[in-house]
Amino acid sequence: MVRSPFSALLTIKTLSAIFAEPSRALRLKAFDCKVLKRFWPLVVIALFLCAAGDGQQMQKTAESHPTSGPVVMTVADRHITASELCSAIGSLPPPQRKGYALHPTLAKDWYGPLVALAEEAKREHVGGSLQSTKLSEVDLDNALVGELIQKIARETQPSEADIKSYYKAHQSDFEQIKARHILISDATALASRSQRTAAEAKTKAEEIASQLKRGADFAALAATDSDDPYTKDKGGDLGYVSHRQLEPAVDAALWSLQPGQVSEPIEGRFGYEIVKVEGRRTRPLEEVRESIVGALKAAVLERKQQEIVAGAHISMEPAYADAPLPCETQSQDFTLKDPLRLP
Repeated sequence: MVRSPFSALLTIKTLSAIFAEPSRALRLKAFDCKVLKRFWPLVVIALFLCAAGDGQQMQKTAESHPTSGPVVMTVADRHITASELCSAIGSLPPPQRKGYALHPTLAKDWYGPLVALAEEAKREHVGGSLQSTKLSEVDLDNALVGELIQKIARETQPSEADIKSYYKAHQSDFEQIKARHILISDATALASRSQRTAAEAKTKAEEIASQLKRGADFAALAATDSDDPYTKDKGGDLGYVSHRQLEPAVDAALWSLQPGQVSEPIEGRFGYEIVKVEGRRTRPLEEVRESIVGALKAAVLERKQQEIVAGAHISMEPAYADAPLPCETQSQDFTLKDPLRLP
């Protein structure tokens, strides 16, 4: 089965998880995805990190595409023809396929870095056996990039000093709060089974908050009144939570409290929540060592990728910069025939 190429947006956090535990699925909390906007895109093929060594080769499913024709872009010493770029675009899902053909600069920003990394893999004699397999050009590039990423990961071994320095500089990343909560939902709240109106939920949450101020046991009230089926039987116990693990309003309230303190009702997507802080801790270095090593390896990968791509001096021929590519595919929802005729 031929896998379509793609440019994965992987943050330092996600890559560190891959490098630290490549054989395990990543378990990111719902609100962790907000950090995806903080970092540069990494053009990596993460599937190869998980599937390396499975012994299966991607088979070519289409005829070889000609490499003759006008050159539309240059990546280092490699000249990319219109037919090669259109062939690569044709392996993408329909929305990207059509958009990249109509706007070649988007295709350049996707395919250029992929080719630059693949050419670097060849220069470093990585994935030599892949070049003798029957892969299309774009699948070969993808496979070479995967091999290059694995090589960088193997060769990157942070020193103990680097690990300790990272740990010291990122203490907030390892801070945790032991917390409990009581959730009072209404019919409009996310994933709610409650039939209460929002006003009724607010009133009940305020009543519970009043009981807590008068000395009621938090765990006991959670067990009888909380609408969270996952923590209700545990007295609302959330265990240890990290920064930005819960939704923003609840997270902000939680980290403003000291051990033993209880919040006022907080309105959120799941209803009204009342949280209690039972303790704070900073995870010890040995407990987070693997994630730090992964983060440091990911930082090296990001830096090397940027250096490789910058050194490739990717450029597009002016005649193609603002005009659609002369692509044509068999897809029913995408046809673009010779919109630009060049000598």
